[in-house]
Amino acid sequence: MKGDGAGKNAKRPRYRRIADELTGKISAGTYPVGRLLPTELELCAKYRASRSTVREALRILRDAGLISRRRRTGTEVVAQTTPVNYRQPTNSIGDLLQYAEETRLTILSTRRVICDALLARQLECREGRAWLKINSLRSVPTDDRPICMTTAYVDADLPDIGARLGSVTGPISAMLEQSYGIRIARIDQSIQAMSLSRRQAELLHAEPGSPALRAVRRYYQPDGVLIEVSSAIHPADRFTYVTSLIRQ
Repeated sequence: MKGDGAGKNAKRPRYRRIADELTGKISAGTYPVGRLLPTELELCAKYRASRSTVREALRILRDAGLISRRRRTGTEVVAQTTPVNYRQPTNSIGDLLQYAEETRLTILSTRRVICDALLARQLECREGRAWLKINSLRSVPTDDRPICMTTAYVDADLPDIGARLGSVTGPISAMLEQSYGIRIARIDQSIQAMSLSRRQAELLHAEPGSPALRAVRRYYQPDGVLIEVSSAIHPADRFTYVTSLIRQ
């Protein structure tokens, strides 16, 4: 078991491993709240990593709410533990596919559905095609309340798709890539404000009518074929989308 864990850790990106180590040191008080982290150049030397790798690690800590970065001032530790409000970076496909490393998935139900005209338009396919409809909850270890409930559709004809879903902990999209050799080349995402219905509030341990965000994602293969559609509902007080825009 120890070897399996070490192998899995070795496969994680270098910036992620650096971020994990820095997070552990912040949690342990090695870098206390109110103090500055070492400079980028000092971290590059310590971890024998490039400046871009160190900056990506620090971005993860910033997005997690642990540090604050200011030009000419440095990188200050502002929290010892990650706030319960989950902050989701959405700067790349990699961010979305790695979304579940810090969360856990509970599948509530799976059901084979046949597309009528309305669903066929939503899933960009012909009427009569079969999809697997998956209802699930996702949560973080530090909070029993789910951070989202999701309804997803995937191709029902993928071999052993039902059995593979039973062991999924990360994103379903990542499982599709790893298990079936599918490459996700594009993700279209739309986000809208909404209020929770009584049933949604019950599943999410929230108040009926309270504010929420609905994020609909459409996952496309390189040839433009839609492979997955998901609709995730997040209570407003438990989830934040984080996007960095850089002028070229």
